[in-house]
Amino acid sequence: MSQSWVRSDNEVLATLQDVVAIESINTSLPGGERGEAGMVEYLGNFFDALDIPYETDEVLPGRSNIIATLEGENPDRVLLFECHMDTASVGVMTIPPYEPHIRDGLLYGRGACDTKAGGVAMIHAMKRFKEAGVKPPCTIKYAGAVDEEFSFKGALRLAETLEADAVVVSEPTDLAVIRAHKGLARFHIVVKGVAAHSAKPYLGINAISKMTRLICAIEDEIAPTYGSMTHPLTGSPTLNIGVISGGVQVNFVADECVIDIDRRVIPGETPEEALVPFQERLARARAADPDLDVTMETPYLMDNPMETSEDAQIVQVAVSACESVIGSSEITGVPYGTDASKFTSVGIPSIVFGPGSIDQAHAAVEWVECEQVIKAVDIYHQIMTQF
Repeated sequence: MSQSWVRSDNEVLATLQDVVAIESINTSLPGGERGEAGMVEYLGNFFDALDIPYETDEVLPGRSNIIATLEGENPDRVLLFECHMDTASVGVMTIPPYEPHIRDGLLYGRGACDTKAGGVAMIHAMKRFKEAGVKPPCTIKYAGAVDEEFSFKGALRLAETLEADAVVVSEPTDLAVIRAHKGLARFHIVVKGVAAHSAKPYLGINAISKMTRLICAIEDEIAPTYGSMTHPLTGSPTLNIGVISGGVQVNFVADECVIDIDRRVIPGETPEEALVPFQERLARARAADPDLDVTMETPYLMDNPMETSEDAQIVQVAVSACESVIGSSEITGVPYGTDASKFTSVGIPSIVFGPGSIDQAHAAVEWVECEQVIKAVDIYHQIMTQF
């Protein structure tokens, strides 16, 4: 069956179209089947054609990171370029997710912005060195990572196993240099009640009613304290109660209610510290209500915030590269998390940088500006050249 989209004459954009057409939804998300396998196969073929050596590392069953190495003049000095290969699910999309049409300078499809555009720009920057027969000043590694959209397992493995002097992580930053972002703690709070018939609710203990009081306490007493905590690049901490579930049917007194909390952590605090006010507030609630059976479960995801000094070489080299290519630069921070925090947590200076806007990530209509993708190749190449 012929494809419905027209392949670009620009080799960078054509590569991006190829990878957007590959379904690589995280297997922990709705619709995820093959995971990143198709991406690993494509990237392997790309590097084979250039005679750039690479290896794969199985991080989760059937899901492997891919790491390519371009040896530099100084092989003991390593600059890592990292990009996640998985995407968000496509259920909300109102365009065909795997038909990477280009219209009015925009390339559409799931992953186009988040973050296949950045990954394609990285590998094409490496391709320039190989085709020119020129070694970069230091060894360049490219890592395509699994599982960013769920639990960061791919980046965690890379941080444990690879040594690098600095890391550039691709995310859609509108070509701004990101040197700080938030971390997070995600956890459940569970209230247990006592079931009873709704005709005699006084014979039970309604877990939903108990939970509503706790939600009000969290929003009225904990959330307002975040205003006094701030970071110049990421702003203040936040919390969001994103999921609530409880009860079985309307004529039962609910014997359980569960909420999921997402607490965003700013540089200067840790996810563990962020949990303390919740633990203390629940302890007070138990003391005040002998019928309250509430548990704060161990967080199912914790991630450190990221911050790299503005004076770090990788920051300054990226700024210089942006000024050289696009005539300006911006150093800033973002409120979301990325793979970069896994590297800064083990002491490797890192930045987040890439084409596209985070506003298009996970969106019903995802797209990336073609011109930004092409500029990103030039900027990544400049970073490789100057570091």
